[in-house]
This record gives sequence, structure tokens and C-alpha cells, in this order.
Amino acid sequence: MQNIPPQVQAMLGQLESYQQQLQLVIQQKQKVQADLNEAKKALEEIEALPDDAQVYKTVGTLIVKTTKEKALQELKEKVETLEVRLNALNRQEQKINEKVKELTQKIQAALRPPTAG
Repeated sequence: MQNIPPQVQAMLGQLESYQQQLQLVIQQKQKVQADLNEAKKALEEIEALPDDAQVYKTVGTLIVKTTKEKALQELKEKVETLEVRLNALNRQEQKINEKVKELTQKIQAALRPPTAG
């Protein structure tokens, strides 16, 4: 097996770093998506309640009474925040994927034997 040039070794190290970043972003996306699905489901449930229904929410280790209106407002804000976060993570994932693709092409080109002309 031929020796890998130092510049290619550096690119391989960078590629590994990008792949680790990508894994972290994917994990964060999965968590945010799960939180978003949960918040949307809670929002649907509260919207279906009558206006005078008793609503409770968790605050740390406590469960406290709140109004339907206040609970709806908080959940809508949470959904909005999570959607913004998810969009940011999607953009971040796309940028890292582009870097991985670009770097992979550079590595392949560097390792390709020179063609006889």
C-alpha cells in the first residue's frame, strides 16, 4: 500500500471532523423534531378543550394550574422557536454535507494516479 501524502492525511482528518459534526447536528435535529412533534400534539389537544377547561402544566418538578389561553400562547411560542431551531439545523446539516462532498472529491482527486498524456 502506498504512503498517503501528509496533505491528504490532513484532509482525511478534516473529513472525519466534518462527519462528527454532522452526527451531532443530526442528533440535535432528531431531538428538536421530537420536541416539536410533542408541542404540536399538546397544542392540538389544548385547542380542542372547552374555553373554561382546567389546564395544568409542568414547571420543573411541579405541576401548576394555568389558563387555556396562556397555555396556548406558550405552546405556540414553543412551536415557533422549535421550528426556527429546526430550520437552522437543516441549513447547518446542508452546509456540512456540502463540505463533506467537496472534501471527498478533493481527496479522491489527490489519490487518483496521474494519467499518462
